Amino acid sequence: MMLSNLPRYFILCLLLLAVGCASRNYQAQEVSSSPFMARMMERTNGPVTVRTAVPTAEETLALTGLDLYSQDIQPVWIEVTNNSRQGARISHWSIDRHYFSPIEVAYMNKSKYGGQGYDDMEAWFHHNGLARNIPAGETRKGFVFTNRQQGTKGFSLDVFANQQAHSFTFFVPMPGFTPDFAEVNFGSLYDEAERRQLGDTQSLRDALENELPCCGEGPQGERNGAPFNLVLVTSPRALRRSLLRSNWIETTADDPLTAHARANHYRGRPPDGVFQKLRPDGNERIEARLWLSPWRLGNNGIWICQVVYSTSDADKLIEFLTPQSPAADLDSAVRFMLQDAWYSQSVIKAGYVSGVGQVPREKPRESFSGHEYFTDGLRLVLQLADEPVSVDEGRIIFRDTPIPRMTDRD
Repeated sequence: MMLSNLPRYFILCLLLLAVGCASRNYQAQEVSSSPFMARMMERTNGPVTVRTAVPTAEETLALTGLDLYSQDIQPVWIEVTNNSRQGARISHWSIDRHYFSPIEVAYMNKSKYGGQGYDDMEAWFHHNGLARNIPAGETRKGFVFTNRQQGTKGFSLDVFANQQAHSFTFFVPMPGFTPDFAEVNFGSLYDEAERRQLGDTQSLRDALENELPCCGEGPQGERNGAPFNLVLVTSPRALRRSLLRSNWIETTADDPLTAHARANHYRGRPPDGVFQKLRPDGNERIEARLWLSPWRLGNNGIWICQVVYSTSDADKLIEFLTPQSPAADLDSAVRFMLQDAWYSQSVIKAGYVSGVGQVPREKPRESFSGHEYFTDGLRLVLQLADEPVSVDEGRIIFRDTPIPRMTDRD
């Protein structure tokens, strides 16, 4: 269609829109006046001190004038003080390997401003981005624009100074988000008669193989829920830090995506916590459902877990019509958990004990929810560390249990 044939009012609207974008001013607040700055956290490692805070979606909108959270961008404010005698360098990649540069964020919002407005927006983001180099005795501050993370914002930061790497780990709680486990009164889950201190790893094995049920139950006591295929030996703090360190996502008790997970019960209650990892395309995820058991080993709690793959809401009908969904392959989910924890430097000890028993793929078993599964029948046991440990520091326990055989497909 020729431009001359278009209605005049339509052409006028286009011109007015173009003029509006070209003349729109960009206005942002001063970072120092934003309320999130009152939530600053601080850590010191050698000659380097780091302070950080994370604005909420609402605070980000008020500060920048842009709804960055809807674009899956989460700004992280960082201040680094270099008290060494040499220059230091910040690794932005250590915070988020897929971070956005300040100019990239401005460019993603170019349609909202034109001319001087865009120049001002680009200048603001460039000025408030975190510099990489810090001269001796000085402080540098600014935003690193990371990928949005639900719930607690967990990240690491490496600063290189005096020919050494100084590593920091932060877990920043976000206002307005209450993870499911924060609503559980762990101190009242068991009475004194139920609690038991296990003496050693052999006692742990005996309890897991002889006393722990094979599977979860339904809300009405239905048998044959998903198998308990993972046991974590760790403190509550180390458990959360380990999961957040490898980018597991916290969930809320009313999250509709976890309704199926919460239908599985242990000792008459739904999971004390459900964590997720999502595929980049959002079509599949892996879930870790956790319950605190009445047993302890040393200073560590013992957490009973189900680890399974799951699908998106869009695939629920297909999953219902085809019971053998990705969730059927329990062992792949467990192997993922092992590798994920090990390579995120969280594993002190690892081993396998007997669990639900072997269920061949050719003759799968059906849970009370109607989903089929198959498994080698073993339970993975992991002792998790609070602080990162080297990959080669992890040790194997229960050596007399055969390591699950890997097929050619694996």
